[in-house]
Amino acid sequence: MIRDVVFPSDSRELKRLIYEYVDWLGIDLSYQDFQGEMATIEALFSLPSGQYTFAIENGGVAGGVGFRRLDEHTAEIKRLYVRQGYQGMGLGRQLMENLLSKLKSLGYRRVVLDAVPPTTKARLLYERMGFTEIEPYFHNPVPGTKFYGIGLEDGTGASEA
Repeated sequence: MIRDVVFPSDSRELKRLIYEYVDWLGIDLSYQDFQGEMATIEALFSLPSGQYTFAIENGGVAGGVGFRRLDEHTAEIKRLYVRQGYQGMGLGRQLMENLLSKLKSLGYRRVVLDAVPPTTKARLLYERMGFTEIEPYFHNPVPGTKFYGIGLEDGTGASEA
């Protein structure tokens, strides 16, 4: 089951999932003001600023994905993560398909994201879904980071600003 996070009841589980993801990455995310993000997580992932969605399996959170609004037409995908015991079940793709459909219905025309080196499985998923590499849209100091985009009207890579 895919469902949107509900605040405040899901706050603790969302924080737990995101901290687990960051621990798995093994990267210092201070360049993204990660602590500030966690302090304002309910505002960050509440419409119209953004939203986070859980994948639920056997009554527990198996993974999730979020977005944040960059501008009127552009959303940034944030924190796609599927817990290790649930990988290989297609949940990452389900989460992404649900998110892209939602973003299109909300009027977004372009979706961007950055993918740090440990996210090799996610990178393959993005490419299979039609995302293409784009120029960086913010400074990410992690060597080997790739930036991706997709246009929601026609599914093409979103290299335009």
